[in-house]
Amino acid sequence: MKPVGIIPWTEEFFGAVARRLVAATGGDFTDVLVIFPLRRAARHLCDRLAALPQLPKPLLAPEIVAVGDWAAAIGASFAPTPPVMLDVLDRVAILHDIVRAVAAEAPQPGDFPTDMARFFPWGLELAERMEELFRHNVPGRDLAHLQGQVLPPAAALLSRLGAIHDRYRQRLVAEGLATPGLCLALAAENAREAAARFAGRKVFACGFAVPSGAEKALFAALWRQGDLEMLWHGDPALADPGGRVHFSCLEQKRWLGDLSARAVVIADGRTRRAKAKAKAAPDRPTLVLDADAANLSSKKLRFFEGHDLHAQLKALETCLREAPDLEDTAIVLPDTGLLSPVLHILPRKDVNISMGYPLARSSLARLLETILTLQETALSPGRYHWKELVALLRHPYLKMLRLGEAEPLRGVFHGLEAALRRGGAFVDPFLVEAGEEDAPTPPEVAALARRVLTTCLAAFAAVDTPRALGNAVAGLCELLLDPDHAGDAWERFLIDAECLFRLATAVVPTLTGGRLADAILPRDTLFSLLRRLIADERAPFEAEPLTGLQVLGVLETRLMTFRRVYVLDAVEDKLPGSAPYEPLLPDPLRRLLSLPDTRQRDLVAAYNIYRLFFGAEEITLLYRTGAPGAGLFEDAKPSRSRYVEQLLWEEEKRRGRVLSPGEPPVALVRLPLCPIPEADAAMPVTPAVAARLAAYLENHRLSATFLDTYLACPLRFFYRYLSPLAALAEVAEEGDPAAVGIAAHEALREFFTPYLGRDIDAADIDALALADLFEARLADNPAYQALPADGRLLLAKAGRHRLSAMAAALPRTTPFELETELAASLDVSGRPFLLAGRADRLDRREEGVVIVDYKTGSVPAVPAAAWTDEAFFRRVTDFRDSADDPRLLDEAAGRFPSVQLPLYCWLYGAGRGERPADAAFVELRQDGQEKPLFGPRFEAPARREIIERRVPQLLRFLLRHLTTATAFAPRPDERRCPYCDFRPACGAASR
Repeated sequence: MKPVGIIPWTEEFFGAVARRLVAATGGDFTDVLVIFPLRRAARHLCDRLAALPQLPKPLLAPEIVAVGDWAAAIGASFAPTPPVMLDVLDRVAILHDIVRAVAAEAPQPGDFPTDMARFFPWGLELAERMEELFRHNVPGRDLAHLQGQVLPPAAALLSRLGAIHDRYRQRLVAEGLATPGLCLALAAENAREAAARFAGRKVFACGFAVPSGAEKALFAALWRQGDLEMLWHGDPALADPGGRVHFSCLEQKRWLGDLSARAVVIADGRTRRAKAKAKAAPDRPTLVLDADAANLSSKKLRFFEGHDLHAQLKALETCLREAPDLEDTAIVLPDTGLLSPVLHILPRKDVNISMGYPLARSSLARLLETILTLQETALSPGRYHWKELVALLRHPYLKMLRLGEAEPLRGVFHGLEAALRRGGAFVDPFLVEAGEEDAPTPPEVAALARRVLTTCLAAFAAVDTPRALGNAVAGLCELLLDPDHAGDAWERFLIDAECLFRLATAVVPTLTGGRLADAILPRDTLFSLLRRLIADERAPFEAEPLTGLQVLGVLETRLMTFRRVYVLDAVEDKLPGSAPYEPLLPDPLRRLLSLPDTRQRDLVAAYNIYRLFFGAEEITLLYRTGAPGAGLFEDAKPSRSRYVEQLLWEEEKRRGRVLSPGEPPVALVRLPLCPIPEADAAMPVTPAVAARLAAYLENHRLSATFLDTYLACPLRFFYRYLSPLAALAEVAEEGDPAAVGIAAHEALREFFTPYLGRDIDAADIDALALADLFEARLADNPAYQALPADGRLLLAKAGRHRLSAMAAALPRTTPFELETELAASLDVSGRPFLLAGRADRLDRREEGVVIVDYKTGSVPAVPAAAWTDEAFFRRVTDFRDSADDPRLLDEAAGRFPSVQLPLYCWLYGAGRGERPADAAFVELRQDGQEKPLFGPRFEAPARREIIERRVPQLLRFLLRHLTTATAFAPRPDERRCPYCDFRPACGAASR
């Protein structure tokens, strides 16, 4: 019996296999079968055979197959009839029938998920476990008494797992059906007969480390028959009975014991005994097998530790740029999500990408996710959340649809988005007008827009079966592929085109065909199924060229050897990665069924990565330590991979001390911080800005809001009054404060109109009538109508209560004017400025005229000491420009949070020749009490002094500061900045 050949993992595997094939066959491959774990290996072996100079050309290449295809074909041949392969939905349908029958026989069937809607997610898990049992040639068995360890449905299914497995297998065989796993199981069950078919042929099984149970059974039968030669890529210590084998090759060592075989080292196509241990160069980091095993070669090790992915990419880019060449180089990505950022930093574009791009990360998947989210968040059929609708309208796949050479949907969707932002939280997009009155939408454009909305919304609204969902997805594919509307987009975006092809040819047929296509399922179940099917699909890249710089996943590196290896994001969550949670069969229970558990999965991952490391001359590991990882908690920080820790530990043992952070071979990647300077946040007064300001002051009446805005934040003043920027409209889902204020002012104006000229107090007015009037005015407001029912109820109740409290707090007064316009001209350095305001109510009281202003928001209060500070007002009077006193505006803002009531008092006195006695805010959001400007704190002479002298001084200062300012600087405030409309444009607010 031939020994197992061990090709040392320091040697290139495919070249060694090619030489061994020539040595064993003399170059005659007419009756040779070569089996590999993966399909791609055939191309590499053919290239190596073609490169052998001693092999005459042309020649007939050996038959090269992947083990999965080979074993499945053997298993199918033992079926009574040529089997029909089932997709996942058909398997779930058959398992559902079996589980219902098993549940009917159970004494307590209550825990069995027999209803299809309840069974479906468990059916998907059960189908996967059936496949595992088949692949590993393990019979199913009942696992009883698991209550409390798994969920009740899982415990019920596991208690009859053996019966379910037996009936499932019998039914598949009886009906001429099969799955990939069942074909493997059939081949393993008939391994002797299968091996007899290959009698006399030369069969080589190359590169296997941890095959499945069914594959082991086939290989064992061929091995005992004497027609199989196995070539492994691993630790040469496997050929030494007394040697200490690297831990990642323990499964291979156990397999040797199962075969009762010995191993020999293969070199130059010939077997030989293991060589003596080689000494490593003492002056550079060395990769060793373990604490006692031999060094196979000296390796150049480098570790780059960065805070996040950006730091890793920067270090990788530097390494690639400084490398003498990029031939025979691999960039290994443990996560497919790293592919896109890595492609942007590669120094060359002719690279071999040997990993599939996940459909779930594509723009197409984001479009589908938006469509599904729209249905899941819909308030009622046809009424969708405005934010999700905006996300749909902004998707580039929809906006790029064409009519001829134009893309008219961009403008239509822009108008529709603007209309959505002016509406309610939940709207029917078919009832929203997207066009403008002066530019009506052409009929053909409106028809295309309606088709898009119908395809993306109406088609998905009433799906209740997989077939209906598949038809909706197919309709989306037809829309995107329509030659009248797609243009040449898919010729320019090839990855997107491949993703669309996968969706149309793989996902849609799975949904629309099979036994479960017409099963009535809950919408959530259907959407979960679609998300799962999308997550399983990948868009493959053409694996060209086979040499040079290659970008691969960890699994794609199997059997391949590279001179330089770069592993990106080598953290524990990605390498080896956390085991997925299985609700039906958690990891601790897998050993009960002799299925591989986390330990074996980790050994497979260790074998793949160490085989890659031992074959390389230069290994560069990049990992992050600061950015959040995929831990249990969102703030969990990633830890470097166990393989990084093992290599560092070996290096520290070699040096005899612990490495310090930043000490070679560990480099810390630091990216320079680029803070925004304070000066960048201010807006300088350029000639254009000065001209715009002068025009505004010349043509507008200046209100209290105008002055208060400048006083609070000059930069916000610039954006609001002097720039073309406007705040992006947002639907006020929690209620529009401005709309509430308008409704309250309208109700109060209408309520007090009959009382003009009458002496009244709280006892003379009907508080209930005021509340009813407010609610009536509120009901007519579109913003109120857009609120959900609970929001409308809460707003109405709160408004009624507060207005009733305001009516109950009304002092003895005589209102004589409502909504009164006040205006007067103020001379500042020889230049007149027209100031104006609108007083909500003018009252006559015992002390004189009182100006009343209603406030539904916060009520600013001016402290009494602000008016009596002689030193401050002396500075205000002497102020000429900001160079004289650069901090004076900030001090004024701290003393006077608002100039509204002082301005109204001055305007009334200047315009009517009668000094008011006081002014007051009515705080409607609290108890409706009046908050006077002066109150009992000031006597009549003091009030006269303030209104006639202090207020004009303050107003002149603000206008003088505004007209002489050289820049509009921000004034950050933790209370105002979070709610500022211009926060995205402000550099100071982001710090």
